[in-house]
Amino acid sequence: MAASGMRRPSRGFTLIELLVTLVVAAILVSIALPSFRDLMRRSRVSSASNTLTGNLAYARTEAIDRGQLVSMCPSTDGQTCAGGTTLETGWIVYTYPSGAASANKAATATSLILRATANIAGVSVQSKNAEIITFGQQGQLKSTAMATSGPTLDFITCYRSGSTGLGTSTATVPGAELKVNGSGSVATDVVATGTACSP
Repeated sequence: MAASGMRRPSRGFTLIELLVTLVVAAILVSIALPSFRDLMRRSRVSSASNTLTGNLAYARTEAIDRGQLVSMCPSTDGQTCAGGTTLETGWIVYTYPSGAASANKAATATSLILRATANIAGVSVQSKNAEIITFGQQGQLKSTAMATSGPTLDFITCYRSGSTGLGTSTATVPGAELKVNGSGSVATDVVATGTACSP
């Protein structure tokens, strides 16, 4: 008869089992990490593109609601227009003092800043037209560049790895293109793979 007080020896992980578990975990992490990284990059592009779309819609709505011109331009300080085609450094939406309105006029000390967007990290946001965007009282786009460059004002947003320079649209992290037509409405499209985010 076996003694009831005897304990069976407990069995833990062997060194080989532990090593196999670690190797499997490392393989799973190496597979998942690039996908997660690309997901985060796509999220940055989408967020920047949505912010730009939202600000364009806001400027158009304010122009209609106020019954006066409302403009948007690149800005590095949240107060004045910086000019050029680079928007990832930030932009401002503003309106003009009563009686001083004229389309595509840069913000001045007397302009009313309606919204300021700060620097957007990790993306390149470029306008194909180096001009101030102005919406009229009926929400229409008042553009001097559209007469020569085509029926829309275009903006391209892409991921970039460095702090400066243009991004590139890839198969895993495609860029986003916004087109503003003469009526002021915005359409979005995907930038072709391998295309640089240049104006």
